[in-house]
Amino acid sequence: MSVAGKMTLVTGLLLTVVFLATGLVNVALQRRATTAILHQNAVRLTETTLGALRDGMLANDTDRIRGTIATLSLEREIQRIRIIDPEGDVAYSTFAHEVGQGCGTERTVCASCHDDVSELTPIPTHEMVREHALDGLPVLSLSVPIVNDPSCFTAACHVHPAEESVLGVMSVDLSLASYRTMIRGSARELLLSSLVGMLLALVVTAMAARRIVSRPINELIEGTRQLARGDLSVRVHANGNDEVGLLGSTFNQLAMELQQARHELLEWGRTLETRVERKTQELSQARDQMMQVDKMASLGKLAAVVAHEINNPLASVVTYAKLIARRIRTRELTDECKENLTYLDSIASEAGRCGEIVSRLLAFSRRDSGEYGPTDLNKVVEQSLFLVKHQLEIGAVEAHVDVDAALPEVEADANQLQQALLALLINATQAIETGGNVHLVTRRVDDGVQIEVRDDGPGMPPEVAGHAFEPFYTTKEEGQGVGLGLSVVYGIVERHHGRIELETAPGKGCRFLITLPVRRPAEREAGS
Repeated sequence: MSVAGKMTLVTGLLLTVVFLATGLVNVALQRRATTAILHQNAVRLTETTLGALRDGMLANDTDRIRGTIATLSLEREIQRIRIIDPEGDVAYSTFAHEVGQGCGTERTVCASCHDDVSELTPIPTHEMVREHALDGLPVLSLSVPIVNDPSCFTAACHVHPAEESVLGVMSVDLSLASYRTMIRGSARELLLSSLVGMLLALVVTAMAARRIVSRPINELIEGTRQLARGDLSVRVHANGNDEVGLLGSTFNQLAMELQQARHELLEWGRTLETRVERKTQELSQARDQMMQVDKMASLGKLAAVVAHEINNPLASVVTYAKLIARRIRTRELTDECKENLTYLDSIASEAGRCGEIVSRLLAFSRRDSGEYGPTDLNKVVEQSLFLVKHQLEIGAVEAHVDVDAALPEVEADANQLQQALLALLINATQAIETGGNVHLVTRRVDDGVQIEVRDDGPGMPPEVAGHAFEPFYTTKEEGQGVGLGLSVVYGIVERHHGRIELETAPGKGCRFLITLPVRRPAEREAGS
């Protein structure tokens, strides 16, 4: 059973007991009050009857007395009227067979007034009221003494001496049938009204319990089920300051805190996912950089070995080719000699070109060479732009410079950084072809300073960008480059303990970010 049902049941039982007890008490009180009123009415009626008989008794007119008694007995409530003399004999009665009878052990006429006729009490000197049965009918018997007052013992027909105080008793029996019928009807009506009141109270209690207890509790149960299913937006009505209202407020507070906690967990999960993705990307970039570092280190060692091995033979080839060409030019040349001279010039030129490649290889492979000192990167940017100004004008490329005036000086080799910026600017100019923009920006970052070189050229596809810093990798036409420009830039940045990043996509240009430490790690260790 529900709480409201139990409350209604308990309340109903209590109301039943209370209303039943109240009804019985009211019936008893009503019966007592009605009986008291009936007694008073009986006394008044007896006094009235005695007054009506007074004149006849003063005149000692027996016929008048009998006539008056007969007339009074016609009243519906009066069952019997009797006058009993001092000796206990019935002098007058509405029942003719009782006249002349007396009370004694052999008489039953006195049983209506005496519980035990064998022990008769004296003639009463005060009113006596009792209920008994007369011919099977309930009656109220009232006995009133007939007092010998002065008007009696001074009358002309006086037959009693003055010292005799009580002349007899007048007894009037009133019917209680209508009274008891009325009492029973009134009791039934009172009990019925109590029952109706009890039923109304039960209905009101049930409705109040449903509204105050059952409905909020059912709403809390449904809200708890929705909460268990994961619907944390559920709320219940929390009206009032009682326990149910407090429970509803607590439920809403709990649901709100759970919803907030889930939101925070989801947000934390999304943040964690974003962080994991970012860290994964950073690890991937770091892995690519490490692979690039290993690759470039291996290529650098190979380039150094190759450069040292072929540098001297190439120098000899160039020297001997130029020497033979000089000797041939001192003589008269035939057509065949002129043709050979052309071959020698080509040999010297190509050998010199190979020597330049070897020099670049040596520059790529060097690790610790250079003069490092405090360097103003803004001046390096300005000098680099000045050196490529002519090429920018030829290509109709506009340069945009945004330098940080508060940029700190860095420990670097200014010439090598200038060489790196020149390579990037020349590549940008060549990529733009005709018309476009190149942006140079310097800024302070958390781990040092940064130089940004950005162009609005055609950009690189991912497969090309992945090999951009590898030696001898180029997308230019044959004879326009050997693919050592960006690899040399990479080597310079690496020697400065920095990093270079490339952001590019087809149609979005190229963006190079060079990040350098303010102080070289070796110097920080030496100073610590």
